[in-house]
Amino acid sequence: MFSHSVDTMSQTVRIPHIDSLRGTAVLLMVMVHAAATWNPFSQVQTSPLAYVISGLGGLAAPLFVTLFGWGVVRTDTPLSSRVVQCLFFFVAQIAVNLTSPHLFHTFTPGILSLMGVLTLLVPATYSALEKHDIRVFSFFFAFTIVIQLLFSDIQGTGVWEDRTADNTLGVIISNLLFTGTYPVFPWFVFAFLGAMISRQKTASGRSLNLNTSTGMWIVFGLTYCTLTLVYSQMNQTLWAHPTEDALLTFFPANPSFLVAGITGVMLLWVAVQRFKFNFLASTGKISLTIYLLHFIPLTLMRDYEVTHQWGLQISSLAVLLYTIMWVPVASLWLYRWPRANVESLLRMIRKSLF
Repeated sequence: MFSHSVDTMSQTVRIPHIDSLRGTAVLLMVMVHAAATWNPFSQVQTSPLAYVISGLGGLAAPLFVTLFGWGVVRTDTPLSSRVVQCLFFFVAQIAVNLTSPHLFHTFTPGILSLMGVLTLLVPATYSALEKHDIRVFSFFFAFTIVIQLLFSDIQGTGVWEDRTADNTLGVIISNLLFTGTYPVFPWFVFAFLGAMISRQKTASGRSLNLNTSTGMWIVFGLTYCTLTLVYSQMNQTLWAHPTEDALLTFFPANPSFLVAGITGVMLLWVAVQRFKFNFLASTGKISLTIYLLHFIPLTLMRDYEVTHQWGLQISSLAVLLYTIMWVPVASLWLYRWPRANVESLLRMIRKSLF
């Protein structure tokens, strides 16, 4: 996701609505982390508002990874350069973990380590299968669903402590590949979705074709989500929840989540492509910087809702203000210090080594 995979920002023409999509993704990620930090409730909330907030927040990571897949296949980058980028993401993941010790251990795999692996995995795999006229996204989506249905335990449990554990090398590798917060399986599906979108031949100003295939998938996804929501209401069960026993779960990312996530990503992509949302472009240009920095205030203020006895209204206002504030911060940052960001640091490292 991060600025054409933070590959060739200075060498390629930027696409405004892609930067806006990146901005959307990072703001949704900030929102969901802030909402989880300043949550005044100890019980599961099933209100319509909770579903809306959770739904939008739940699309942050799928959109992140899809945009990353979109960018990582767009440039013919040497393997040595991709290795450097992969290592950079792993170091960045450790930095995130160290700034959020209440959530992660030092070597807990997360979304940045996932992107590190995908930096090496997606370009080579997509190119190899594409040469044999294989529809890569369809292949991996079907493969993933079959594996999930046949081997339901492969992704581990919904216990947060297990998904963030780093007590042994074997546990770290398992959480990186299958059982962590953002394991390579099944999250590579979103990266291959982005790669497929990137390979499309589109009209000027577009990055996603509004064709029959796109329309059919959106209709299917919306129909599936509606039917499962009605089913959950009729049977008085949870429809969606990060970890609880529900039809759609984030940890682990089950088949229903994959369908909902892909559908949501396409809807967001179509909306931002159509309406631009240029005010989010600056946020998207330094999305990696914002992602790394936004954990620090949350860590420092993680007990505010308890200390100051925040209710739902105050907590919601705090989440909203904390999320929105990154829009002007990003604009001011790029105006005053255009090269003082993590994206520029990675480019500098790559230029110095190659």
